Amino acid sequence: MKEALNTLHQEVRASEQFFLHIQWLQERFPQACYEDVTGLCKLATLEEVKEQDYSLNPGRYVGVVIEEDGKTEEEFLADLLQMNQQLSGLNQTAIAVGEVIAKNVAQLVGEEDSEIKV
Repeated sequence: MKEALNTLHQEVRASEQFFLHIQWLQERFPQACYEDVTGLCKLATLEEVKEQDYSLNPGRYVGVVIEEDGKTEEEFLADLLQMNQQLSGLNQTAIAVGEVIAKNVAQLVGEEDSEIKV
């Protein structure tokens, strides 16, 4: 019974993933036929490939999607500064944790009096 339930659970998960993929495709191709989608796919002509010196790097053809998040430049800069402060705090915490680890390792190997280097 447990094995059958596990199998059923795996099949349900696989089906959920399948339907997520279908939804993703339907959002990008609402007419259910191929069309160029910026940032995703493009049907390049032979002339375009020649212009790119026969490079098949997708980035040369599909372009980039720049998503608008609705923030003003000031809001963006404020968020950037806040994230930088968070990063600085995390770096300081990482250094402190590294020092504790180094101290513990030194104690384990019997070098308690040695200088700790991180």
